[in-house]
Order: sequence, then structure tokens, then C-alpha cells
Amino acid sequence: MKTALVTGVCGFVGSAVAVKLAAQGVNVIGVDVNDKPRNKELIKLIEQGKVKIHKGDLLSFDFEALGSVNHVFQIAGKVSAWGDIKDFDEINVKGTKRIIDYAIKAGSKSFLYLSSVAVYGFRGYTDLKEEDEKLPFNNPYPISKLRAETMVMNYCSENKLPYVIIRPGNVYGPYDYTSSVHIFKRIKKGTMPYIDKGKYISCFVYVDNLADAIVTAGLQEKAWNNDYNITDGFGETLHEYFCAVAQAMGVKPKFISLPAPLAKATAALVEGVYKLFKIKKAPLITKFSTYQNTADYHFSIEKARKVLGYQPQVSMEEGVKRAVQWFNEIYGEDK
Repeated sequence: MKTALVTGVCGFVGSAVAVKLAAQGVNVIGVDVNDKPRNKELIKLIEQGKVKIHKGDLLSFDFEALGSVNHVFQIAGKVSAWGDIKDFDEINVKGTKRIIDYAIKAGSKSFLYLSSVAVYGFRGYTDLKEEDEKLPFNNPYPISKLRAETMVMNYCSENKLPYVIIRPGNVYGPYDYTSSVHIFKRIKKGTMPYIDKGKYISCFVYVDNLADAIVTAGLQEKAWNNDYNITDGFGETLHEYFCAVAQAMGVKPKFISLPAPLAKATAALVEGVYKLFKIKKAPLITKFSTYQNTADYHFSIEKARKVLGYQPQVSMEEGVKRAVQWFNEIYGEDK
């Protein structure tokens, strides 16, 4: 039986990957700073002994104690629109290198790193390809992700360890406590803000579609030593996504539109205040999240289609329906 290590296994994406791997008969070993998953399917797999979880972080956990594994899926990392670049590099670059060192000693056949389309920057584009220039926005998150990507490609190549880089778009779906919950609550109240009426094309990807691509890329040799953009490929605007959520909730699609210049100025002012007073908690509005939504932000998935045979199985309508159903189960339809 194949074995795989999944870091960040209890998180939003990591839990979905673990479930997909187990469905293919792979024995999953997970490591996470939080060893209490919320994903019901993952909890069942743990109870059945098909997934085993260890508590630990990328920088201090003794990975060598796990023994050998066939494949490594490095899903864990620091994700935030705010913070110190040193903290991001420590986890996303140094932490990832520790996992590669383990994979080499463990005799792993492949190493997959979960990056982000944010490494390309927010310059306004549609169908951007993997080989296109990467100019990340001046923010520690995408900068550290690009540094980690470069390290993975170079270090794995030097040590003859096949690698895969996956760059997901804006991920949504059940168990997304980071962004979907916040967005859904505001849409339900009719207080969700967006910029320029949400007219720009975005890059949504339903979590199960992403997990399918990750598992395929990590397990199939034909996919190795390459990088892939992964989205649903439908090219919806933010307005269309918000309307789909409102429809699934059965509420009127009512949003607050801000002009781009005002949104950018407000974000700059707020960040300036936070930096002046050295506030570590992330502000409600950041330049990173603002600029991301002030231009088209869409990527080509043709490479993934051709090499991986990637074909998103879940439509946005169905994906949003599942996400809203989960949201209602957790927070109650009348809350």
C-alpha cells in the first residue's frame, strides 16, 4: 500500500487532500499544529485507522520519526495578508525545506508544494500561464510563497527528488473558516462590500476540484517536475460569485460597492495606522486584499488539463450550494 504524508492535514485544503488520498487506497499520515480536524469525512477515516494524525509544526516536529513514505504533500504554511516577512519566510521557506530534507531521507518518490496564484501579482490579466512573469504584490505572503517555490524547484532538482508546484486560485467550500464564513455572513446580512460592483474576472476553485488536482499531480509520475495553475476555469466575476451565494441562501443579492480609488486609499490609510502603532493583528482591510479585487485575476488551466487530465467535476452552482449547506449546518439558517 502506498503511503503519503500530508502536512496541514486538519486544515481546509489539507483535510480534503487526505480524504481524496484515502479514497484511492493510500495510507495517510498527517501532521498539523491542530490535531482536531473539523472535516467529518476525515474524522471517520481517523476512527477507521486509514489516517493517522500527529500534532506538530513545520519547524520543530521530528518528521524522521514517521519513517518512510512514498509521497509528500506540503500543504501547511503561513497564510495571511498581514505580518512580518521574517515570520513568513521562517515557516513557508525554512519549514518547507525541512520537509524536503525529510522526504529525501525517507526515500519519497515525489514532493508536492502548495503555493498560490498570488505569486503572479495583481496586474490585471486573463488566462495567465505558468511560464508568465511572476511579480508578487509587495506583501510578505506572496513574496514568501515565490521564494519557497524557487527553493523547492532548485533544492529538489539538486537532490533528484521529483517535485510538483500547485498554484490554486481563490479556494472556497465546506470547512473554509478563513474566508467563506466571513463572506457568507455578510452576504446574508446584505452588508458584503466589493469594489467597482465586483465586475472583475476572478479565479475561484472549489476545494474538491483542487484536491483532485493535487492528488493526481502528487501520485502520477507524468506530472512531476512541473508547476500548475489550478482553478475551476469558469471565469466568473466576484459579483457573479456573490450572487450565486445569495441565491443559494435564498436572500436578495444586496452588496455595497466601493470605487477602486477610494478602496485603495482607505486600505493604505488603515495599514499606515497599523504600522505606526505596530499593531500585529491584521486590519479588516489590507492593500493585498484590495488590489486583488481591482483588476481581472484569472489564470489558464490548459496545462493541468493536458498533463493531469484535470477537469473540474463540481460546477460553481453545485459548489456554492454545498458550501452554503455546510454554512447553514454550522451557523443555523436563521442566524
